[in-house]
Amino acid sequence: MAQKTNDQIILKQIIKERCAESGDELTVSEYFEIYSASEILKNYDLTYDDILYGIVGDGGDGGIDSIYTFINGEPLKEDTLVNTNQKKNNIELIIIQSKTSASFKEDAVIKFRESAQDLFNLANNPDDYSARYNTDLIDKVKLFRNSYAKLAKTFPKVEIRYFYASQGDEVHHNVSGKVPKLQEDIVKMFGGADFSFEFIGASELLEMTRNVPSTSRVLEVAESPIGTTAGSYLCLVTLSKYYEFISDSGSLARSIFESNVRDYQGSVVVNTGIRKTLENRQSENFWYLNNGVTIITPKAVMAGKQLTIEDPQIVNGLQTSHEIYQYFSQLENHEGDERAVLARVICEEDEEARDRIIRATNSQTSIPPASLRSSDDIHRNIEDFLKSNGYYYDRKKNFYKNQGMPVSKIISISYMAQAMMAIMLLKPDSARARPSTLINSDVEYKKIFSLDKPIDIYLKAIQIMKAVETHLKPENSEIQLERKTITNIKFYVAMVASIKTAGSSQDIEQKISDLPNVDLTSEILNESLQQVLAEFDGLGATDQVAKGPALVAKLLS
Repeated sequence: MAQKTNDQIILKQIIKERCAESGDELTVSEYFEIYSASEILKNYDLTYDDILYGIVGDGGDGGIDSIYTFINGEPLKEDTLVNTNQKKNNIELIIIQSKTSASFKEDAVIKFRESAQDLFNLANNPDDYSARYNTDLIDKVKLFRNSYAKLAKTFPKVEIRYFYASQGDEVHHNVSGKVPKLQEDIVKMFGGADFSFEFIGASELLEMTRNVPSTSRVLEVAESPIGTTAGSYLCLVTLSKYYEFISDSGSLARSIFESNVRDYQGSVVVNTGIRKTLENRQSENFWYLNNGVTIITPKAVMAGKQLTIEDPQIVNGLQTSHEIYQYFSQLENHEGDERAVLARVICEEDEEARDRIIRATNSQTSIPPASLRSSDDIHRNIEDFLKSNGYYYDRKKNFYKNQGMPVSKIISISYMAQAMMAIMLLKPDSARARPSTLINSDVEYKKIFSLDKPIDIYLKAIQIMKAVETHLKPENSEIQLERKTITNIKFYVAMVASIKTAGSSQDIEQKISDLPNVDLTSEILNESLQQVLAEFDGLGATDQVAKGPALVAKLLS
């Protein structure tokens, strides 16, 4: 047996320690899947929820432990709306195999090729391979295929990237020699697609772990800006340079829009007007006709005509930014457009003050107050209360992930919304059907997040969900369930268990709040699971059942 390198020894120790700290009863192999995917996709600024969504390694995975599709830089999920009207699109398919072994093996690449021939050949129906591959993998493949089919008329750029991660060192030529055949198959199926294959060993993983993405961005201004003693600036930026500022390798840099309170509104009247102004290069300068953008930062430094901005957040001007991005991303050459956009760069170190600025810069337009998502007081209160009880509420995306907090203790806003929707509002079907768009509706948002609710309700909802998820793990449950089945029923089990604990479904929120603590016994969890499974199986045990109203109606009746 070959002696391990220092990098292999260090990596093994890091994985072991982080797995133990995760507090989620993960095996080292399961944690390595999360760890390697997180590092490989680090520049995509994904949350742990996003990473977990793509993990499919669970027997019958065809050598694929995780799979992710990105449309124009945005992760694709089952409730993501694909814009078929955009002319220029980029589809990325990322496939990862993560093995804790200390070497790279030929079998892994062979499995990649076999699963590609079965699942990515558009002449085949993925459902015909359900006996060979697990349903999670088939569903993720169908997401990619369906989006590719919808955007085919736009002749999208397709990138298919394979990663084989292990704790190995060198790659034997017999292993790397299997890759050209896989590439040949992929290129045949997707003409013009960009293909890449990377072996990620111990040294590469350690380098990725040490590499902390830069939080600063450079904005090149057109004219000398007006500066203040507090370090804020008012400046003009050419449209070409602004496009570069909001882009990462051609994709929209979504992380700099995290604090913005609205999602892109599509072809509304205002955006149509912005689009026409951009297309008419003979009209007045762009900044004459547009209010511009507001960028908030804890620190900004000017050197010549380059403004280095630390952790920039575009808090006003999302629609303008999206239209500028879409206009330039469809051009063969984005350089040379000297028209300018007005940019306010506000320097403010205090986080609460930044939230007030976010509110103020958006309150002048007709935006419902409930749209002020993460800067809302309720989210601050939840963050403080959960932290005092051992959980970390990800009010600011990836804040706690970047601090290295345990995976199982980080709670995203969308996860909290799903838990509250299933348990307190008795709508597990909605929680299952819309994992990422659940609170896009202001009406539903107000029902979930409100200062009028007892603050302990949010903690108890998380405690219930975590108890259910732990109970449903194969090693803890008497009933061995597939990962997909767990995904489909866990919100229903949480609802039923909550009702049993509260005594009835009437005024369940108040009853759970009145409990000194939530104690879901094994008996309650087992009864809830059996009750849900009986009704779920009776209705057909499909995705459509889990996402529809019939199952919840039967359980509540």
